[in-house]
Amino acid sequence: MTTVYVSGHRNPDTDSICSAIAYAYLKRISEGINAIPVRLGPINRETKFVLDYFGVEEPIFIENVYT
Repeated sequence: MTTVYVSGHRNPDTDSICSAIAYAYLKRISEGINAIPVRLGPINRETKFVLDYFGVEEPIFIENVYT
């Protein structure tokens, strides 16, 4: 099975991180795709607070993206 990495933009803010997490989850449950949320920069304090508050794991960090 192919793995799909779902990311938002570089230097991510809360909506970028949460969108990547939500979209990866949607692809997994609706289409059975092995979708993994990733981030393309550091997590800021606001995003860390939101993820901790809801008990959601931080997406893994990917330094370089190639196609």
